[in-house]
Amino acid sequence: MLENLENGVVRIEASDWRWGASIVGLSKYFDHYQFKYIVKEEYIEFDQKNITKEKYLQFVESFFEDKMHHKKVEDLLRNEKLTDQEIKLVNDKISVSPIAIMKKLMGKIKYSEDNKSKILDLISESRNEIIENTFREGKALYANFCNKGNLFEEGGKICRLNGYYVDKDKKMKALSFGANKKNFISQDSRYFDFIPFAFSKTRESFFINNNFTVKQLIGSNKSDISIDENVNVSSLLYKMKNSSKFIDYDVEVIKKDRDNDYYETIFIRKKAIEIFKKIKDDTPESLKMSCNAKKNDKEQDVWVNIEKIVTESILNGIKLDNLIENLFKATNNHSFLISRLININQLIYGGEGMTKNQEKARNSALEVQRALASKKNKIRSYEQRLISSISLRDYEKVKEVLLHLSAYTQVRMDFLMDIFDDFEENKNLVYTFINTLGEKKSTYNQKKEGDGQ
Repeated sequence: MLENLENGVVRIEASDWRWGASIVGLSKYFDHYQFKYIVKEEYIEFDQKNITKEKYLQFVESFFEDKMHHKKVEDLLRNEKLTDQEIKLVNDKISVSPIAIMKKLMGKIKYSEDNKSKILDLISESRNEIIENTFREGKALYANFCNKGNLFEEGGKICRLNGYYVDKDKKMKALSFGANKKNFISQDSRYFDFIPFAFSKTRESFFINNNFTVKQLIGSNKSDISIDENVNVSSLLYKMKNSSKFIDYDVEVIKKDRDNDYYETIFIRKKAIEIFKKIKDDTPESLKMSCNAKKNDKEQDVWVNIEKIVTESILNGIKLDNLIENLFKATNNHSFLISRLININQLIYGGEGMTKNQEKARNSALEVQRALASKKNKIRSYEQRLISSISLRDYEKVKEVLLHLSAYTQVRMDFLMDIFDDFEENKNLVYTFINTLGEKKSTYNQKKEGDGQ
C-alpha cells in the first residue's frame, strides 16, 4: 500500500507480495546509489526525487549487466586485438541480436579496426535507449514480469504485472461483477517497475515474501542468485539456504517461470525451512547439475534434475530413498553427491545431519575395504548384493549380507544394533555404509581434489 507524505516523501507498506517485492527492489536501487531511506517494522519511506528514469536505467544496466548486449560489445572492443571468434561475437551482438534496437542503431555496420570507435560512439550516444529497449523486450527481464507497454507509466486502473494485466477494452466488462466496468477493482503503481529486481536471476525466479517485518523482507531477498542459463535448475534451494536465517515461521514464496505468463505461490513450512538452514554450505553446488541414474537393473540410465528433486522432496517431506538407490545403480559413480543426499535425507527423516552412528557405519565400511584390499571383486560383489536387496525392500536380506560380511572380514559393525531395532528409521546408516564401501570416486569429488593440487 502506498501513501504520499509531505515534501515528496513516499511510504510503502508490504500489504501484499507485490508491494513487498516493490520494497525489496527499491531497497536494492537505493543501496546501489547510497541514497538514504527509512526502514521501519511495517513500511519503507523514501524521497521520490531520488528516482529518475535515467538513474533507473543506469541501475538496470548494472543489475542485469550479463543481459546487456551492448556491455558485452564494449568489453570486447576494449581488447587491443580481437580473435576471429570475438569478432563474430561482436557482429552477432550488433546485427543478429534479438534486441532490435542494436540492429536499428548499427545498420549494416560490421566490425573492423577502422570502425571500432564508431561502434563505441554509437553505443555511448544511445546508451539509455539501448538499455530501455533491451530491458523492456528481454524475456528474462521486464517482459518476464510485467506488460512491457507499461514501463515508466504512472499507476493506472489495470495492474501491469503479468497474470494480473487484462485488456481493459475487451475483458474488463467480463471480469467485473454484474458485467459493470465500474465494479472492476485492480491496483497498479509505477513502483511495480522495481519488482524485477526483487526476484532471483534464474529461469525459475523466486521472491520470498517474508513480510513479518520490512527488515526481514529485505534481508530474505538480499542475495542475488544467478545460475548459468544452460543449467536447467531451480534456484529455490539456493534462495532458501541463503535466506533461512531471516525466517522463523511458515513463509510464502512467489515463483515466476519464464515459460508462463503468470505468477505462482508456494507455501513453505517451518520444518522445510529448518532443513534448508541445516544443509551444508557446499551442498547446493553439488546438486545443481543433472546426472545419470537408473530406475531398475534392466533400464538404461536416465538423466535426472537432482536439485529440483531434492527441493521438492524437502518442501513436501518426501524421503530421498528412491533417488539415492537409483544413483547407487547408475553406470557412473556419484559417491560425493550421494553423501550429500544422505545428509539431507537424514534431515528429512527428522535427524540432525551426520550422526555418530553414521560415522560408525562409515568407519566400518572403511575397515571392510582395508580387510578386503586384495579382493576388490569381493567388495564389489557385497556392494551389489546390498544395493539390490535394499532397492527391493528386502531388509532381512540386507541384514543377512551385513552379518555375513562382518563375520567374513572380522570387522565389528556397531551400527547394526540400530538396523535390527528399526530398519526403516535407520536406513541412512545402510546408505552410508554402501556409499563408503564403493571404490570409485565421483567425477565431482575428483574435480574438487584436483583443484587443490
